[in-house]
Amino acid sequence: MNKLMFALSLAKKSGKLICGFDRVKSAVIRGEAHIVFLADDLSEKTIKRVKYFCEDITDVHNTGLTQFEISQVAGRLTGVLAVADENLAILARNALN
Repeated sequence: MNKLMFALSLAKKSGKLICGFDRVKSAVIRGEAHIVFLADDLSEKTIKRVKYFCEDITDVHNTGLTQFEISQVAGRLTGVLAVADENLAILARNALN
């Protein structure tokens, strides 16, 4: 398991992983999302929409993972994720490097 998957699984176990476009959008607007992740196989339209509502609010990063790979951690097929804990978001951000 790579470091990002490990960080996302910790967020999932602690209840701080937000999955799905609508839930992530609401969390970003409420200021709960500290970082947003995108699957590599999302459509360009979805990527553009996520980056638009996250603009000037939170960081958006590509995971390098497919929706199927993310589903192994998230428990369902999803391409848009957010971490709602600051320390876990730092861990996940550092895992990207």
